[in-house]
Amino acid sequence: MTLPTDPAANLAALIRCPSVTPAEGGALAALEGMLTPLGFSVERPVFSEDGTPDIENLYARRSGNGPHLMFAGHTDVVPAGDEAAWTHPPFAAEIANGEMYGRGAVDMKGGIACFVAAVARHVEK
Repeated sequence: MTLPTDPAANLAALIRCPSVTPAEGGALAALEGMLTPLGFSVERPVFSEDGTPDIENLYARRSGNGPHLMFAGHTDVVPAGDEAAWTHPPFAAEIANGEMYGRGAVDMKGGIACFVAAVARHVEK
């Protein structure tokens, strides 16, 4: 089994999920697939409020006796607008000149990809 220790691979997987609010676009399933092999139990509750779309969330927990650490983030992105105006397709995770391009790369799928890689490297030790 390959653990999700590569933040760039994690980020590419998340960018390829068109998680435009309120749809999760597969991003939560991708995260669940990364976290479950690391020993995390995953819950995906849906938050509902009258007059707004239901929003699915993800909570992952790994038991242990040490101190607790929490990461928080969001996988939803705003609409890409006119995709023809993009230099690189917004959900393709293309790499050019050593940089990855895509919707959510900076806010905040990149951070989540790093969270997962960091915890995977810790678990791997």
